[in-house]
Amino acid sequence: MSTDLVTGGAGVIGSVLAAGGAFVYYACSVPTSQILGRALVRGPQAGREVVLTFDDGPTEPFTGQILEILRCYRVSATFFCCGKNVARLPDIVRRAQGEGHTLGNHTWSHPFLYFKGRRRIEDEIGRTQEAIECAAGLAPVVFRPPYGVRWFGLFPALRARGLTDVQWSDTGYDWKAENDGAAIARLTLAKLKPGAVILLHDGREPREPGDVDASATVAALPAIIEGTRRMGLEFAPIERFLPQTNL
Repeated sequence: MSTDLVTGGAGVIGSVLAAGGAFVYYACSVPTSQILGRALVRGPQAGREVVLTFDDGPTEPFTGQILEILRCYRVSATFFCCGKNVARLPDIVRRAQGEGHTLGNHTWSHPFLYFKGRRRIEDEIGRTQEAIECAAGLAPVVFRPPYGVRWFGLFPALRARGLTDVQWSDTGYDWKAENDGAAIARLTLAKLKPGAVILLHDGREPREPGDVDASATVAALPAIIEGTRRMGLEFAPIERFLPQTNL
């Protein structure tokens, strides 16, 4: 076999592998991807509603502070909770439920779902469903995967529990340490449009309480709410967006 044929064959194989890798990355990692299963990314753009969501909690004092701000502004939100944190702070989960907020499933331990088997995925989701139902009396109907990552086997697990995958279309990048409250508010509002699903965080994975600082998100929240309303937009519960998955 000639060197040219060997080189050419290796090049073709390399291109195929690169294309396959790009496909898997898009399918599993890009929030707007619908390849593995349908996900809510944003709601109707013809309306004037947006949805506010928080990931990784509950944590104290930050989830409590956020709930107080939401109460003062009369805003409803969705809290995608880590099961470990629910087990630590069931009273905060009950408070969120009692104050009219939606509770969502964010897995038990906040793992990357890449290469996780169906049994591990089922366990992460199932334990969290049970923890939230035990704390609040109602099992979630919405789910957000940690880091937005989907993997093979996830969507059958969601369908078995009647869960809808909710991604996001807008974020304040509040997980970045360099972003203070003013920066988080500015980034959240910069491209905000009707139908947006806003991603923020009231915790940082299921870390120990002393290792969590969501104070910048708390500081940003009043400016985000006020800025959103100045744009003529209003906050809606996630349930208003669930019947359709618009891209």
